[in-house]
Amino acid sequence: MSTRYASGLAHASRPSPRLAADAVEQALSKLGEQRAAAVLLFLSADFAHDPRPALVAAARTAQTLAVAGCTALGVMNEDDWLVDTPAAAAMLIQQLPPAQADTPRLTLAAPNTLDLAWLETGWARYGGIAGDATGVGPYKVWRQGQIAADGKAELALPASDVLVSRGLSPVSPAFTVTGIAGFELQSLDGRMAAATLRRSMVSLPELHELALATLDEDSQPSQCWPLVSLNPDGSVTVAARLFPGERVVWMRRTAATALTEVQAMASQPAPAAGLLFSCAGRGPALHDGQDREWQTLVRAWPGTPLAGFYGNGQLARLDGANRLLHQSLVLAKLD
Repeated sequence: MSTRYASGLAHASRPSPRLAADAVEQALSKLGEQRAAAVLLFLSADFAHDPRPALVAAARTAQTLAVAGCTALGVMNEDDWLVDTPAAAAMLIQQLPPAQADTPRLTLAAPNTLDLAWLETGWARYGGIAGDATGVGPYKVWRQGQIAADGKAELALPASDVLVSRGLSPVSPAFTVTGIAGFELQSLDGRMAAATLRRSMVSLPELHELALATLDEDSQPSQCWPLVSLNPDGSVTVAARLFPGERVVWMRRTAATALTEVQAMASQPAPAAGLLFSCAGRGPALHDGQDREWQTLVRAWPGTPLAGFYGNGQLARLDGANRLLHQSLVLAKLD
């Protein structure tokens, strides 16, 4: 039997276990089944205090203990996306394929428990980071229908492809790192790092819209790193350890670039199902209150089951290593 998927989405004015059950019931109806092998359950942050009743409701409705998921700012499926309202999204998997040594792992984690050494080793990972709107509130991650005490969950779930949109494009010429102290980038080409950034744009946008990319041998942006702060001494704190002699370029995220990248994703053949992990700063936050990236995908792939959430980070394998991404969108195409 080939793997089959279906999704459901439910919302109300108050968080209730009934929302989880309703989302699962919708998906079961689409499958034409009374049970599922596994459930991916994503709940809005309204459930973060105690999601256990919702997990029990989902498990009972789907007749399986294999319930994995997390809380998030907002959730989505192919029918709608929802933020700032109590909601539950469920993706049902009718049959889990046998796990192989090289099977990619759907990975979910809480930001306050994320271990980068654990993330970067082992098999290929894709997924997202749980959270709420503030990034400092309560987080919950669950696996096998139980709250994960270590804040991590993984599921061997093959993906035919994992696509990434960072929405970034260069806004400066290439520079060479000439001064670095820990995470503080002091100078580029002998000039104060912050000065080179300011001179690259007419006016500086919000810091979360900017990044620094290292360049590969072909002078193309490779790894992209968020900026932490612009400092009074003219240095820039970057969320990466850089080295003298590395070539870098300043990057900026825009709605137009992000949408162009997602349109390229949507031009590919539709998958059997898709899992969508979007940053809280993308979607409606980037596109004037409308998630035009979600709209692009569902219009291109009508009827394709989708499920996902808006979180505080995204996970994907890039350049041969598992990466923690920010301000990005990760789309896993399921077989």
